Amino acid sequence: MDSIRIWRSPLSRFGTFTKELDKLEANETFTASKVYSHEELSKIAKSGFNAIWVHGLLRNIVKSEVFPEFGRNSKLHLENMNDLIARADKHGLKVFVFMQPPRGIWAGSGFWKKHPYVAGCTEKLQDEDGGDLEVKCLCTSTPEVKKYLETSAAALARGLPGLGGVILITASEYPAHCWSRRGLIADEWGHLSQMDIECPRCAKRHPVEVVGEIIRLVRDGIRSISDEMEIVSWNWSWTAYEKDPSPTIIKNLPEDVIYMADFERGDEKVILGKKRPIDEYSLSFVGPSKRFAASTKIAREAGKRCMAKLQFGTTHELATVPNLPVIANIFEKVKYLRGNDIADFMGCWNFGNMITANTAAFNYFLTDEEPLEGKKSALENFASGYFPGCDPKGVARAWLKFSEAMDSYPFSIPFLYSSPINYTLAYPIRPGQPDNIPCGRSWLLDKTRGDSLEKSLEGYTLDEVIEGFEIIQKKWMAGLEILENALGNSQAQRRHEELSTARTCYHVFRSICNTYRAYRLRKGWNDRSIKRFMQIVDDEIENLEGVIPVLGKDPRQGFHGEGFGYMFDVESAQKKLDNLKALRSEA
Repeated sequence: MDSIRIWRSPLSRFGTFTKELDKLEANETFTASKVYSHEELSKIAKSGFNAIWVHGLLRNIVKSEVFPEFGRNSKLHLENMNDLIARADKHGLKVFVFMQPPRGIWAGSGFWKKHPYVAGCTEKLQDEDGGDLEVKCLCTSTPEVKKYLETSAAALARGLPGLGGVILITASEYPAHCWSRRGLIADEWGHLSQMDIECPRCAKRHPVEVVGEIIRLVRDGIRSISDEMEIVSWNWSWTAYEKDPSPTIIKNLPEDVIYMADFERGDEKVILGKKRPIDEYSLSFVGPSKRFAASTKIAREAGKRCMAKLQFGTTHELATVPNLPVIANIFEKVKYLRGNDIADFMGCWNFGNMITANTAAFNYFLTDEEPLEGKKSALENFASGYFPGCDPKGVARAWLKFSEAMDSYPFSIPFLYSSPINYTLAYPIRPGQPDNIPCGRSWLLDKTRGDSLEKSLEGYTLDEVIEGFEIIQKKWMAGLEILENALGNSQAQRRHEELSTARTCYHVFRSICNTYRAYRLRKGWNDRSIKRFMQIVDDEIENLEGVIPVLGKDPRQGFHGEGFGYMFDVESAQKKLDNLKALRSEA
């Protein structure tokens, strides 16, 4: 492949952790073939991509002589994946399997009764409902696990001869090898603390050695069968094992392994007057991060091919819209990549993967035909082609205003993962003291959500969060008005899609501002609070009345690809509206 440009379908489900070794319907390597129709693959290919990625568990895809319990449904996984590979090839698309071998296994599994000697550290993992599960890691310091990794990687290459490649993550939220969740672990604000390792075998080994060995074993297994399959190694959270930018791991990668680095993680940005850490994918932060720049420099000096990991559709900043239309920031990201000859990328995670103006803009700016000397002219040129008949200068001004608005986004891991940002249009606003029960996880469809927003406020004051969204909604509305006027004469269908998303973003930002304003009032609730509370209620009623017609015309809005369901829709927004109107009538 001349370049690797990886995407995926929003219709395909990443899969879930199960206590069973292999629950077929919970594996994307089993389900993806049904999702990726010719129509879906054609859409991805025509949007400028040449590969897709599918999440897989090595132990389920292929059988293993080392651990006979693995691969009981291997035939079905291989049949479905080979079917997908053949269909994708007709559209010029390669298929990559994203995996994290050797993934940990539920501590209660019968596997451990037969193979207790390969058990490593025990970790806790949250299930889909938020409950804790104990998971045991497979210890890669044992010869059995090493043999399993190499032979199973060979079996993967043999069983999927047309596979484009594999993407390896060696540090992750999922337990895998003994060091996978140990070492120097960063908290929400980048402060490192040592998490000691319990496995006596791996405690004698440096994590850099363990990680490097896993990559090499998988590489050697694949290379024993195929010289063409690409092997990508992702640097996600390697800082747990080695100080930024993890030079030893990078330098010791096999020469034919591609190094993929997070584009934004590993830097700081001044937000609301203070330096804040950036340790997640971001569209409000242009990047590249210091980590990306330093680590790719090391990789190139070591002769490695480099690849960027981004999310340029949307991120946890607002994951329940098809895209965050900050096209000006996308331009800046691409400008750096082109200026540094990095053409390979994986552009999405298991959400933020709808085809929109963001995907079109990224691939447009990445082509050599578009000069990148001037941002404004590049935005105008893209707008002219994407929205025929529009006022390109106006569209460009709107996009610049959206990017300016997002500079005030209160970016932090606690806010991204523990605020109601993704479901605020359905999140109740009530009078009286809050219940002190956390509102829950922002990326999954938790069944129970409390009133407390405290967990989302670590690193920011409540006043700062409100200030940030007051700025955002004001500037976003200014950009939205410009965009509506600039697209007025365009007949392109995509005009309606992009306006729908820009409008939904505005209403979400206005709603989250009201949510935190109400929370501030409720924390100090007294008999005189009701008047100010009703002012917030009135604003949210107006806000919901404005967004519900938008949601009714656009079923893309409100869907979260990771939770794989709707966090808000017409019904849930209407329910919130009815409850607020009832409060107003009782006041």
